[in-house]
Amino acid sequence: MRALIVEDEPLLNESLKEHLLEEGFTVDTTGTFKEAIDQVIAEPYDLVLLDIGLPDGDGLDVLKKIRETETDTAVIILTARGELEDKVKGLNLGSDDYIPKPFSMLELSARINAVLRRKYKLHDNHIQIGSITVNLDSPQVKINDKPVELTQTEYNLLRYLALNRNKTVTRISLAEHIWGNKVDERFSLNFINSHIKNLRKKLTDEGAEDPIKTIYGLGYRIETT
Repeated sequence: MRALIVEDEPLLNESLKEHLLEEGFTVDTTGTFKEAIDQVIAEPYDLVLLDIGLPDGDGLDVLKKIRETETDTAVIILTARGELEDKVKGLNLGSDDYIPKPFSMLELSARINAVLRRKYKLHDNHIQIGSITVNLDSPQVKINDKPVELTQTEYNLLRYLALNRNKTVTRISLAEHIWGNKVDERFSLNFINSHIKNLRKKLTDEGAEDPIKTIYGLGYRIETT
């Protein structure tokens, strides 16, 4: 999944980036209002961690811009402001959660998992696709309760397709999900095709039906009932 951190405190920005990378996110960061606006206009994100108190603008205006362009993006406001009015403003503008500083990374992870489950309409920490169980909180996949060994990239692809089940996901979206905005289209798309091929083989070798449908000229899709 792709995440954007908008935080002007350099040490906290770096700590958040390291934490999200450990959680399997592809991460972009910025510490200014102007760069944040440019990023949310140019790139689709699954998650934005948004500081309100930016040095050159109001983070709530970044939230407004996100909701104008990407209604599905999960947004968690991070701020030192404790006033009820700011919290209410953020929620009314469409933030998914609000966490005041200082906070623990453990609490942040719990909040992130909660808002992403709401976004994808999940009631558990896994998705079932036929005989395949995809754990959403750790890189674990099972077929008929038997663990399957996947690379981190294969797991990330399967997890993203599973989260977007019944939707066609373009190859460029998959590439951006894995490598962020450092995407060389021809190189990355060839790698996506190769990883999908390997993923399919590992799943079918363990007895599962191939859950990934190729949408020619566009990308891939997992269909569930």
